[in-house]
Amino acid sequence: MSGGPHGASGGAFGPVESRRASAPRCLGVVAGAAEGPTVVITGGIHGNEPAGMLAARAVLADLAARRSVLRGKVIAFTGNRRALEHGVRFVSRDLNRGWHEPELTRLHAAPEDALTTEDHEQRELHREILALEREPSRLVFLDLHTTSGPTEPFVCFSDTSANRRLACALSVNVVLGLEKVVGASMLTWASARGHVGISFEAGQHEDPRAVQRHIGAVWMLLVAVGALDAAHVPAEDAQLAAIRPSPGSRPLVVEVRHRHVVKVGDEFEMLEGFAGFDPIEAEQIIARDRRGPVRAPETGLLLMPRYQGQGEDGFFVVREVACTPPWST
Repeated sequence: MSGGPHGASGGAFGPVESRRASAPRCLGVVAGAAEGPTVVITGGIHGNEPAGMLAARAVLADLAARRSVLRGKVIAFTGNRRALEHGVRFVSRDLNRGWHEPELTRLHAAPEDALTTEDHEQRELHREILALEREPSRLVFLDLHTTSGPTEPFVCFSDTSANRRLACALSVNVVLGLEKVVGASMLTWASARGHVGISFEAGQHEDPRAVQRHIGAVWMLLVAVGALDAAHVPAEDAQLAAIRPSPGSRPLVVEVRHRHVVKVGDEFEMLEGFAGFDPIEAEQIIARDRRGPVRAPETGLLLMPRYQGQGEDGFFVVREVACTPPWST
């Protein structure tokens, strides 16, 4: 690994402060006493989303004292280091796009002076993953994210049976089909290579619960993949409860119906007050751009309304789908 494993420390959770601090590519690695999967945690793929990086450090610190009961290995990587330093989603382009083999081949063949900031970041992260693939253990990915608008936690993933089973273990809302409309994400690439992996969205960037939700999600995933027994999870009840549905409710399973693409010069602005999974009606005005009002194309639920300057995704419209227990098998 470039730079080698770095020690992790819990520390205070300060998303704003962490944005200004330079983070190593490898946040740390903890190897257990017995064989098991290699769990790969990524945080900060977008530079204005530091909560996942903070959560990974906290979990690694707790795991270091539990090596004797850990099966396999847990390793955490920082995503967009330069963007994290500046507190922006990206510098030149979205690091969570362009993960397909022709582009990756180009990045490794290109001269240094021809690469953008995100080209360098992607090439380094890609090399780290390829190194892990050469090891015998199976890889399980957990990509930690937050959103610019408030939302309940949810997971998304490339739609395979293994990914579905893992997603169900976290007991949060499930979004199907997102990978089909955003294209070439890191986990889409990993899934195409036969690995298991899900993305976990913990809430708004600055929500203090986001770090706690990420911590809870990591522990639940470690139990789900057999890396740790539930009895050895040190997470506080609040961390696990932060991502579990309230009594009497159940997680939603929704599918993406529409993606509103924002182009340079659109002057897109969401109307204030929307949150993820808010119900919306067809023709309801939910945003504005240089052409005038932006209306919902159909009735459904709003997902990831964009309350930030960068990014091509203005919002998504999703709709609940009927699911029965075989969905998760």
